[in-house]
Amino acid sequence: MPRFFISGIIDSIGGGGGLIALPTYLMIGLPIRTAYGCNKLQAGLGNLVSAVKYFRNNMVDLKIALISAVTAMTGAYFGTKIIFLLPEATIQKAITIGLPAIALIMVLRKSSARDAIMKSGISKKTVVQALIVGVIMGFYNSLFGPGIGTVAIIAFTMIMHYDSRVASGNGKVLIVLTNAVALVSYVKTGNVAYEIAVPAALSAILGNLVGVNLAIKKGDKIIKPVMLIIVILTVVKFAWENQLWG
Repeated sequence: MPRFFISGIIDSIGGGGGLIALPTYLMIGLPIRTAYGCNKLQAGLGNLVSAVKYFRNNMVDLKIALISAVTAMTGAYFGTKIIFLLPEATIQKAITIGLPAIALIMVLRKSSARDAIMKSGISKKTVVQALIVGVIMGFYNSLFGPGIGTVAIIAFTMIMHYDSRVASGNGKVLIVLTNAVALVSYVKTGNVAYEIAVPAALSAILGNLVGVNLAIKKGDKIIKPVMLIIVILTVVKFAWENQLWG
């Protein structure tokens, strides 16, 4: 279970723990759908612990996160439909080129006076921004999936100018909600191996507790490097599996 512990640490800091967890489930022989079901349970519980920890430290703008959740779920639905309309190679290349470029901009971007722990209140502008963030996360989750926590940090930081810790905390709330919706279908179809998923979830929860404490204390100093590493690994994995360079 050490891999799930590590995935929990990574997930709570910069997102992308699924890049470790999913291959681990497949390595032990689980069918692909069961692997996804186990990952939804394990990652959902781990992210829930992180979300609570961020919230208790005043690093979740709950109203904004819930507004974003609305379009995150609808965006995921329509994103799934779009997948069948666009050539697969187009989607692959767009993600492989776009994700690292945006992440690099964020990593090089210095915090400014506009960056905030919390917004002063809900306005038409912040509602629109929150809905846009939700659409981005929903579409990305349906088009690809792994690294969604990293995308949340990028979106909340660059569009709404949140402190990276709040961006991560907000993202955790969205991930918990969208994972819960997806998990229902996996449970109903019997695609969760509880004897494997529950111990994995416990390990991931411990990892999340370690990682979220580091993120809260260190902020950008640890979140940005971990996030950049996850983006690189995500792109390499994606390109390798789809033979973009062949």
